[in-house]
Amino acid sequence: MLEQILAKVAKDYPEKAAIVYDKLRITYRELYAQVKGFSNGLSSIGISQSDCIAVILPNCPEFAVSFYAAAKLNAIFLPLNHLFKEEELSYYISDSNAKVIITDTKRAELCSKIISKLDKQIKLITVDAVSPLTTYFYDLVLPEATETDENISSFTENTDSFPRDFLYQYSSGSTGRPKRVGRTQNNLYHEVNNFTQTAKTTSADNILCIVPLYHAHGLGNCLLASTCNGATLVILEQFWQKGTPVEVPFVFRRLRVLELLEQEQITILPAVPYIFNTLAETPLDTQADLSSLKLCFSAGNFLSQEIFDKFLTRFGIPVRQLYGCTEAGSVSLNLDEQPEKTYDSVGHPMENIKIKIVNDEGDELPTGAIGEVTLESQALTRGYHNMPELNQQAFKNGAFFTGDLGKIDEAGRLYITGRKKILIDTGGRKVDPIEIEDVLIAHSKIKEAVVVGVKGYFAGEIIKAVIVPQESEKFEEQEISSYCKERLAEFKVPKIIEFRDEIPKSPLGKILRKALV
Repeated sequence: MLEQILAKVAKDYPEKAAIVYDKLRITYRELYAQVKGFSNGLSSIGISQSDCIAVILPNCPEFAVSFYAAAKLNAIFLPLNHLFKEEELSYYISDSNAKVIITDTKRAELCSKIISKLDKQIKLITVDAVSPLTTYFYDLVLPEATETDENISSFTENTDSFPRDFLYQYSSGSTGRPKRVGRTQNNLYHEVNNFTQTAKTTSADNILCIVPLYHAHGLGNCLLASTCNGATLVILEQFWQKGTPVEVPFVFRRLRVLELLEQEQITILPAVPYIFNTLAETPLDTQADLSSLKLCFSAGNFLSQEIFDKFLTRFGIPVRQLYGCTEAGSVSLNLDEQPEKTYDSVGHPMENIKIKIVNDEGDELPTGAIGEVTLESQALTRGYHNMPELNQQAFKNGAFFTGDLGKIDEAGRLYITGRKKILIDTGGRKVDPIEIEDVLIAHSKIKEAVVVGVKGYFAGEIIKAVIVPQESEKFEEQEISSYCKERLAEFKVPKIIEFRDEIPKSPLGKILRKALV
């Protein structure tokens, strides 16, 4: 299905740029030819329907080629964070029963080590150089006869014909081991269709990808949103130092991003709060023409009013919030005409998606009441692999119980207010850590604060606060305790206080609470 959509787009826009990556410009005709050739190459080494293809790559064109080649084979595509360490990668590769790993030479030795320890027949392919241990990616892009117009035009929206899992992603949530989420090509077709209808994406759009393609945000709102609509996907290239690709903080890439926004006439910018904040803090003497930009949206974490205001003041463009999850992709988007008044809303449900707010019994709550966010969508996974008990709790009557707390206002806008699953049970009382964090952040000496529950000595949990002080500020635990006691009930005052230089976060800026427990 997805490969057929790409085939049709390639027929309609053969010479249009599909992917821009540094100095490389790949047309839709060239992209589709590579997809056909690489799927042919994968078949030649024994990869077929329902085999799992693990991709461990930074953002690059080969990621897109691998994705669509897997779709053409009806295989399973497993995108993994290229910054994962050996233990993490080993778990995902083993759990998914991957038959092939596609990576770069920087990670080839690590992947070879993992394969040897797993003692499985896993083939290794590298995208950027020939290694004795691996197969070179482009050696597998085998020639194939050109697709006929009849075959390309035979695509129909029969979404019942691709019922098998196509995409594996892992959702860790707030507790427990990572949960494998399987989604079909049908699911992804509906996700991109919902986004296209909502955001009015067309072939005239240019989308800048500066978020990870392995994440649901990048995969759905960058790769699928562009290539399924004939738009151009502009990928921020890797940063190289002395001939080696290196990871650098985004602040060192922001001038390049501003250059791309202007140079490539970007119309859609999906990102995260941290990125928008860093762009907004660009020195005022740096000028950039962003007049082509019609839609900026943020996902992955809450967008603060400070960042919203800062970006709007600097560039005159509002940042809109998008809400989504690994289990269903994009769910809602704030497209209000006056987002200054509703910056903290994640907007109305996308086309074809139904959202309700329910209580603990599953009953729908009235307008304005806070409860758990549930959603119904044809983009939704059927459940977590090998977790029947959790599936009974999270998937009921066709709806997904997200674990997020939220409310819907009179106009039908959704607001996310917190996480149901991170409530701390201390002495039989349920404490919302966000409430304590808000109090801590108001302290003039505190830059960041995260509150978690840790196992108590006898039962229940103890409240722990992890604090990043402002630069050059120093203070003692007692000062924090006294400050909290003045503003919070005694049972909400953190009993453990830890100072750190930074809070651990995912590539999309999501706080990794489990790392603080």
